[in-house]
Amino acid sequence: MQPNSYIIEVTEQNIQQVLEQSRQIPVLVSFWSSRSQPSVQMAQLLERLVNEYQGKVLLATVNADEQQMLVSQFGLQALPSLKLVYQGQLANELEGPQTEESLRQWLAPIVDPEAAQAQQEEGFIEQVRMAMEAGHGEQAEAALRQTLLQTPEKHAIRALLVEYLLGQGQLDEAQSVLAEVTEDAEPLRPFRARFALLEKLEGAGQSLKDLEARISQAPTAEDLYAHGLQAAAAGQFREGLESLLVLLRDHRDYKDGVARSALLEVFECLPKGDPLASEYRRKMFNYLY
Repeated sequence: MQPNSYIIEVTEQNIQQVLEQSRQIPVLVSFWSSRSQPSVQMAQLLERLVNEYQGKVLLATVNADEQQMLVSQFGLQALPSLKLVYQGQLANELEGPQTEESLRQWLAPIVDPEAAQAQQEEGFIEQVRMAMEAGHGEQAEAALRQTLLQTPEKHAIRALLVEYLLGQGQLDEAQSVLAEVTEDAEPLRPFRARFALLEKLEGAGQSLKDLEARISQAPTAEDLYAHGLQAAAAGQFREGLESLLVLLRDHRDYKDGVARSALLEVFECLPKGDPLASEYRRKMFNYLY
């Protein structure tokens, strides 16, 4: 094995030594043949991937034309063929030509388990969102709660549950779910900021629906302020920002110019880089200057 190289050419003489290394690092045994164009292409792809992984996996290449004994010992059925060995055991195997994406997915659980876990979590969140959009909110909520029971540290999943509860108007339940985590987890920061908006209303009793009706007719400064904060807290950010912008335009001196600080607080509720924040920052600047 060359210095800084993660690729080993395997023979009958060194196979045991190579496999012994699997007790510390996964070993990917790749059977190929120069007479098989798909296996040549995949061998080149594997070399690139293994070098990219920078020591997370070793690539053990076996020339099937020259190492017939190893072909027989591993029970090879087709070319190209991959055997993933970890901690002295066969962890997985794959036969036939593969795409780069399929190889990454196949290797991820052992070679890069953190990335695989993150990808799995993203897929779960996407499925839950699709269920919500399809009108299956109760089932989606149940799935989120069940997942949090098993893995309470999944803050992105908790954030989605809080978002759903807020959208359903279940403010107390949403705040309860959020309060179960005391640490400053980044996915939960926007929701803590949203609840902070409601605290500024000092328990104002107007429902969001009533406020929407009032500001559509003869909006007062009080109604614009309350609607701006409550709409943003419920996730209706554009509507909330628009009310606060009207407050800034028509009632700049209301509560010593609270419209400006309220707009800034709503921006804190949005994810970093959100285009909506940029859009309304520009509008706020135009009204101020």
